[in-house]
Amino acid sequence: MALEQVLSPVRIGGVDVKNRVVRTAHGTSMGYGDLSDDLIAYHIARARGGVGLSILEAASVHWSGPMTLHAWNDTIVPRYEKLMEQASLHGMRVFAQINHMGVYGGAPWQRPWSASEKPVPGSPMLAHAMSVDEIAEVTAAFAAAAARVKAGGLHGVEVHCAHDFLLQQFISVRHNRREDEYGGAFENRMRFYLEVLRAVREAVGDDFVVGTRVGPHNLPGGLNVAEHVEIVNRVLEEGIIDYLNVSHGSSLNSHKIIAAMHEEAGYEIPFSEQVTALTTLPTIVTGRFTTLAQADALIEAGKADLVGMTRAHIADPDLVRKTASGRVREVRPCIGCNQGCVGGLNKGRVGCAVNVAAGQELRLAEELIEPADKPGHIVVVGGGPAGMEAARVAALRGHRVSLFEAAPSLGGTLRAARLAPKHRSIGEIADWLSDEMERLGVEVHLGARVSAGDIDVMQPDAVIVAVGARPTVAELPPGAVPGRGVTAPELLIGGYNQVRGSALVLDEVGGYEAIGAAEFLLEQGADVTFVTSLASFTPQMMAIGVGVPAMERLQATGRFTLLTQASLASVGTDTAVVSSRAGWPDLEVDAETLVMVTDRGPDQGQIEEFTRLSCRTEVVGDAASPGFLPGAIATAHLAARSL
Repeated sequence: MALEQVLSPVRIGGVDVKNRVVRTAHGTSMGYGDLSDDLIAYHIARARGGVGLSILEAASVHWSGPMTLHAWNDTIVPRYEKLMEQASLHGMRVFAQINHMGVYGGAPWQRPWSASEKPVPGSPMLAHAMSVDEIAEVTAAFAAAAARVKAGGLHGVEVHCAHDFLLQQFISVRHNRREDEYGGAFENRMRFYLEVLRAVREAVGDDFVVGTRVGPHNLPGGLNVAEHVEIVNRVLEEGIIDYLNVSHGSSLNSHKIIAAMHEEAGYEIPFSEQVTALTTLPTIVTGRFTTLAQADALIEAGKADLVGMTRAHIADPDLVRKTASGRVREVRPCIGCNQGCVGGLNKGRVGCAVNVAAGQELRLAEELIEPADKPGHIVVVGGGPAGMEAARVAALRGHRVSLFEAAPSLGGTLRAARLAPKHRSIGEIADWLSDEMERLGVEVHLGARVSAGDIDVMQPDAVIVAVGARPTVAELPPGAVPGRGVTAPELLIGGYNQVRGSALVLDEVGGYEAIGAAEFLLEQGADVTFVTSLASFTPQMMAIGVGVPAMERLQATGRFTLLTQASLASVGTDTAVVSSRAGWPDLEVDAETLVMVTDRGPDQGQIEEFTRLSCRTEVVGDAASPGFLPGAIATAHLAARSL
């Protein structure tokens, strides 16, 4: 694999970058106001892995818009210096992004600052319309923050004017209703942004890299591509930036900024290439790129000069090093699930569904896995993601590992999940784990259901139980035909002949499974009624950027009906009566196919059988606590490290 484009150096301003691979700015919530040791270790792991350029997550420039990094006082400078002492050892260039979130931020219990007094999205507050003096204060704050970036030894600074944050709020007529010199005509609405860029350049001088991030919103009434052509051309006239970074989406459609697995690699390019084409300066684009081959092809096509591969490096910090040395099959894939990265932020800090060490490098980096004091024989029961991760880590520690899977193939619940439309990427981690087990010499036995007695005969040193969980039996209303409903896995793995003209999906969980079932049924030509006892459509998927685009796709078919806060009152041969918990009358719907998505529970009898063995036993994954993929892999990983 030549990869001549992506692995070639590039010059940005006066800075030479060793390759075209970029980690764009992304929130981690690990900074605690400055650059914590955990956050430094997180970035250095990617430097060691071969990344050419990293742009630190947005640092707030002013007290009125706090974020997880603060660049409004000098305390951040020594933390920058500590980061750069280590980054310089690996040749990675580092820029810092500086920002003010405007209406989406704000100090606690204070009105957030913005262009005009308008309602704050999701809040009863009104935004505070910044005075001319306050605009000057924030402009000076951007400049001072940029000076601190330079003082800390970084290589460049990026002014954030994307994702509908403060600088874009002044440009957007949706936010900006001012009647002074900062409102009205386009040149007036651009004034704040241009004043910030000029102030930043003056603060750092001509010999320091200054770039900016812009981005079409792809929203009705938003700052879309046509507006961005005008915005970027005006910035280029100033001649004060060294590179252009083009993103996509806004805080009102954040699933476009960090799209999940439903989008293909390069999904942003049709929008961003119209902006990058405006300049000969180095340009950066992003859009769920997961391999160097994808990035290389994009650069070869002239769409951009550098390619953002942020989540791909959360999944595997050594992506560049492994690929460049011909070990591309060893690269742990980003599957685009958003459960660990975006979902981790919702729980306090960034993580990764497939890489337990992400954000925990000081404690859990793979290079910290040490050989076992007394290598022994480890038996793993179950070949789903948890079982395979446990087997992989145990093998890394030098144990002899035997894995037994009752099914004829590996993958567990992912065998069905990957068959759902738009979900096929989720199966890539199963493929990688299977390859890694083979590389590490794990003995894999398929179609092999083992009992505690079978294992006792083997006399292993430890057993890891990863038998997964089973769907709970849905209680159909009285009078329903026995066996009337099928589970989502039954539908996806072998249910083509069950799909007829109408279908009902009953969702009691609110996750991926029901989305996959509904989309599969629609693709097979059925009209789908989606019934859920929950208050909204798949609530567990909303915060990770999966629920909204799924709803858009389903509704776009014209054959999808959503009924929330509802249950089944009765089930006939090819119909069902839906009862409302919200008070509307019972509704009879066609339901020739009935799919039941219910909670899952571990097989306690089977687990208790294994835990009575005389050797050490660890229960992991869904067998320990049914949940999402990050928990399954994490429990297995940690258990295997402890053996």
